[in-house]
Amino acid sequence: MKKIILLIMLILFQIPVFSEDIPPRGVEMTKETNPIFWSYLEDYSSSLKEAFEDAKIFHLRGWGAAYEFILTRDGEIKDLKGSVFQNDYYDRKVKDVILSVKPSPFYKGMNAKDMLFRVYLGYQNRENIDIYNGFHIKYNKDIFGIIIDLDK
Repeated sequence: MKKIILLIMLILFQIPVFSEDIPPRGVEMTKETNPIFWSYLEDYSSSLKEAFEDAKIFHLRGWGAAYEFILTRDGEIKDLKGSVFQNDYYDRKVKDVILSVKPSPFYKGMNAKDMLFRVYLGYQNRENIDIYNGFHIKYNKDIFGIIIDLDK
């Protein structure tokens, strides 16, 4: 009798298991629709912003550079390539900032083996962090982007 009651309780009070897939092409990712992925992106962008602020790079307002890379499930950066260029000095410093931030392994519930990223670090007349997702035609793959602008 106890086993039957226990079985009924397990069926009625199941512990939900949450996991998320990358949204299909054309579907925007938001904090509400994909909280696990979004949380990962917010945490990674906060770490990048902190490292960017600490780098104290010589710059002029309007300077910016971006790099694309594959981020593996275990937090490894692969195939880092420049995609938006400023000048040799600044591009190298942005690359150093990106490589100085060790991404976390994917959070539990993130159903992806890897993610294509574009990280842009620049100086504008406002401080801003933008997170976005889209589709990269060249790689025929979803891309996740982080844009960090500092006002310094």
